[in-house]
Amino acid sequence: MILPSEFMKDFNIENITERKDNWEIILHEKEDRIPKKLEGKQAVKDGYCNPIELQSFPIKGKAFYIKLYRRRWKEPGSQESYENTYDLHLEGMKATKEFGAFLKGSFGLTAAEFSERRRNLMH
Repeated sequence: MILPSEFMKDFNIENITERKDNWEIILHEKEDRIPKKLEGKQAVKDGYCNPIELQSFPIKGKAFYIKLYRRRWKEPGSQESYENTYDLHLEGMKATKEFGAFLKGSFGLTAAEFSERRRNLMH
C-alpha cells in the first residue's frame, strides 16, 4: 500500500524500520532478475551495488525513505560484473516518481529542499 507497485515487481521487502523522525524500508532485488547481457549464459551473484536511496510521501508525520539494493551478476571466472537498471525516480531527484512530481508540481521543490524545510518546521 505504501510502495509504488512497480517496485514490488522487481524487489522484495527485507526490512522495515521506524525511527524517531523517519521510516525506512529496505528492498533487495529479486534473485531471478538476471541482467539481459547475461541471458542464456551461466550467471552467478556477485554481491550488491551501492544502494539507491529514494524519498517518498511522509507517513504519520515522519519522512519515508526507500533503500533499494540491486544485485551484481557475473559469469563464473570473469571479473566483469553486470546489474539491472530501473526507471524508479525522476532524473535529478532522489524521490519516487510520484513524490518527485508532487513536490515539483505543488511547490517547485526537490526532495532535498522539501526535507530541509520539513526539518526546520519540526524543530
